[in-house]
Amino acid sequence: MKPYINRILSVPLFLVLLSACKISKDIATPAPDVPATFRNAVVDTNQRSVAELPLQSFFTDTMLRGLINRALEHNFDMQLALKNIEAAELLYRQVKWNYVPDLRLQVGAGSNRPSDNSLSGLSASSFLGTTHIEDYNASIGLSWEADIWGKIRNQKKSARASYLQSTEARNLLQTHIVAQVARGYYNLMMLDAQLSVARKYLSLNDSTLRIIRLQYSSGQVTSLAVEQAEAQRLTSAELIPLLEQQVALQENALSMLVGELPAATARAEMPVTAPLAESMAAGIPSDMVGRRPDVRMAELSLTMANARVGITK
Repeated sequence: MKPYINRILSVPLFLVLLSACKISKDIATPAPDVPATFRNAVVDTNQRSVAELPLQSFFTDTMLRGLINRALEHNFDMQLALKNIEAAELLYRQVKWNYVPDLRLQVGAGSNRPSDNSLSGLSASSFLGTTHIEDYNASIGLSWEADIWGKIRNQKKSARASYLQSTEARNLLQTHIVAQVARGYYNLMMLDAQLSVARKYLSLNDSTLRIIRLQYSSGQVTSLAVEQAEAQRLTSAELIPLLEQQVALQENALSMLVGELPAATARAEMPVTAPLAESMAAGIPSDMVGRRPDVRMAELSLTMANARVGITK
C-alpha cells in the first residue's frame, strides 16, 4: 500500500518540476479584426500603396535620384549603420556554433633545474646524466551542451532579433536620409524660383525708376515719386543677397547629407516637368504604422527580451 501511495504522490511532484523547467513562450503578434478598406471606399486591386513603391519609382527626377543614391552610399551615419549590421551578423553566425561540440587541446612543457646538492639533482645527475628535469603534458577535452531546455535556441533567437533590429535601424535611418535629401532638394528649387522672381522684380524696378526719372525731368512728377521708386528698388535689391545666402546654406546642408565637402548642387530648372502620379493610396493607417521601422524595432526588442527570459530560466 505504501509504494502505491508514493507513486501517487510522485505524479504531482513531477508535474510541478516540469512546470518549473518550462521556458518562456513566444509572444504572438496580435491580429486585430479591422476592415481592409475604409467605409464606402472603392476597392482598386491594381492600385499599390505608396509604401510599396520602390524608391526609384516614387521620385522621377533623375538628379534627385542620383543625389539620394550618393547620400545612401556615402552618408556617415549610414556607413555606421552598415557596420552595426555586419557586427550583428557576425554575432548571429557565432551563436550558430553553440550546437557544435567543443573540442579543446592543451599542450604544456616545463623545465626544472634542481639544486646539485638536492636528492632530485643527485638522482638526475646519476641516473639521467642531466642537470635539468623536463616535463611534457598534453590533454584533450570534449564537451557538448545538449539544448534540452532551449538555452541555445533562445540565444539564437535573441541574436537573430538583434540582427533584424540593426537592419530595421538601417531602414529607419535610410527613410530619414531620403526624406531630408528630398526636402532639401525641393527647398533648393523653391529658393531658386524665389531668387528668379526677385531678380525679375528688381529689373522691373529699374525700368520703373528710369521712367519716373524721365517724368521728373519733364516736370510731370515731383521728386517724392523718384525717392519712393528708389526706396522700392533698394528694398527689392535687399532680397537677392538674402536668398543667395539661403541657397548656399541649403547646398552646404545637402553636401553634408551626401557625405561630401560643401559645393554647389546640380538640380532641375523651374518649372518642374517631372511626371507625378495622379493619386497615391495610403492604405489603412494601422497597416502604415506596421510598416514603420521604429515599430518593427520595438517588436524585435520584445522578442529579444522574451528570449533573454528563456535563457535565464
